[in-house]
Amino acid sequence: MGSSKKRTGTLISIQDSLVKARFYQDVIMGETAEITVEGKQLQAEVLQIEAESTGENTGIVEMQVFEDLTGAQIGDLVEFKGKPLSVLLGPGLLTSIWDGLQNPLYKLSEQNAYLVPGMKAPALDEEKLWNFTPMLKVGDIVKGGDAIGSVPEGRLEHKILVPFSFGKCKIESIEAKCELNITQQVAMIIDEQNNSHILKLVFHQPVKSPIPFKERAIPSDTISTGVRVIDLLAPVGYGGTVGNPGPFGAGKTVLQHSLCKYALADIIIMAACGERAGEAVEVFKDFAELEDPSTGESLMNRMCIFGNTSSMPVAAREASVFIALTVGEYYRYQGYNVILLADSTSRWAQALRERSGRQGDIPGPEAFPMDIPDQIKGMYQRAGADAGTGGSLTFIGTVSPAGGNFQEPVTQSTMDATGGFWGLSQDRADAKKYPAIDPLVYTNSVYDSFISDTDRNKILQTLHEANGIDQTISTIGLKKVPLDKYVQYQKGQTIDFCVMQQDAFHEIDACTRPERLGLINIAVQKLIDNPIEFSQNEMEDEELKAVVKTKFDELRQWWKDWNSSAQNEEQLDGLSNKIEQFIKQEEVVL
Repeated sequence: MGSSKKRTGTLISIQDSLVKARFYQDVIMGETAEITVEGKQLQAEVLQIEAESTGENTGIVEMQVFEDLTGAQIGDLVEFKGKPLSVLLGPGLLTSIWDGLQNPLYKLSEQNAYLVPGMKAPALDEEKLWNFTPMLKVGDIVKGGDAIGSVPEGRLEHKILVPFSFGKCKIESIEAKCELNITQQVAMIIDEQNNSHILKLVFHQPVKSPIPFKERAIPSDTISTGVRVIDLLAPVGYGGTVGNPGPFGAGKTVLQHSLCKYALADIIIMAACGERAGEAVEVFKDFAELEDPSTGESLMNRMCIFGNTSSMPVAAREASVFIALTVGEYYRYQGYNVILLADSTSRWAQALRERSGRQGDIPGPEAFPMDIPDQIKGMYQRAGADAGTGGSLTFIGTVSPAGGNFQEPVTQSTMDATGGFWGLSQDRADAKKYPAIDPLVYTNSVYDSFISDTDRNKILQTLHEANGIDQTISTIGLKKVPLDKYVQYQKGQTIDFCVMQQDAFHEIDACTRPERLGLINIAVQKLIDNPIEFSQNEMEDEELKAVVKTKFDELRQWWKDWNSSAQNEEQLDGLSNKIEQFIKQEEVVL
């Protein structure tokens, strides 16, 4: 759209966030538009274009609006902007908290204590100076994605890239080492058609056009999340994908907060794409004050947050997911390991359902769009590892199925699209077993664990057997269960209580790194592999089983204390020694 003439239209239909407008010049599919409502400009996206038989130079365009349309009227002005929904990429992304359209929330709060439609602010700080160091010189040939220089961004080196849309170009001028803000020119390049283009520290990237990989690779290295049940039974690799469904109140948000704090990654992006407003406020307030355990600095130094709560218009949920994905891809291209946490993709899917319903599309299962599996798969496929840059984007999406029904379309499509599965159980949450990931039913992963498959399968087998014996006890009573089966049941209970459960708020127990996890696994395997002989000493069966339970209870209490206190080498080694003593019954009172 080379012409500077404005292309406009007028509203002719308003259906919640879906509107129709009559336009008078050419309109581009997928471009953004601004609708003027009571003096405020509201952002929208073109979804559909139709010719109008009554007029030769007019047509009807259908758009979804990302902001609240209260006050809109037929005849309101629409201006088409000629560019797709985009995100501003460059230094300053980290430490930021935005709404679903990349407006910084703290800057908006300076304009008004309440967020009102049409509020806007620069996505990145336009005044902050960055120390630019050039990597290239005049005459060098570059193309989209090449780095022309860098600036320090906290502990990271932020490469200044040529926008990905450019082909082969030559550098005509480039700044020497200096301080610049994001509005100033950093270089001038000339394309093959001899057109000049100004480069700045930042550029806009369409959010629905994935940033390309240099060399896509299969995720191989395992992420230490610090959560034992995940790292042992359902690990995720750098560049992997995970679905994390669970009913309301099962602990999805607390689990995501733990991952933000303890997962070993360079950058964490949190997309609150439909979180309840109260949970989002807690994130905004608390994360700004939390310390990163890895560096001792503020946790926000390696984070950015998109706060698109469930109280905001549904269309903005979709935008926030794609904007967050694009920021993640950008840092992956820079060579960093990025984890994207989206909470909750169910509400993103609900936004698609509402839009699809208003457009009159044929509904699929539970009224979701027929192509919802393909849309979910396409979203998760943007994650991955890049061998060319050394970076990765790991996508962990929570799902909030209505009534905790994992058979509903979004959960099922997520299971099909992801390599890992962390299902939260309402029963375990009600029993105060946290994290409430059910190791028997809802753990699955195609990624390598920190322990061998043999050890992992033995843990799962023991837990399965203990669960079966528990059901037998509930059905026919404890007397009918042989002593050896009861001991096996107690072993499973010990592993569940001491290993699968974890205190997310305890300074030591909240995070278990691979070295400590290895010591725990050695102890667990000893407990599984070795029979434990309890002397009957003429005790009745019921009395003996009571003694067995008492001894295991004492072991579990000791182990739980070890989880929250052991730090030096001698204390850490104490777990394996204690298990050996327990197996041999050398120490009756633990």
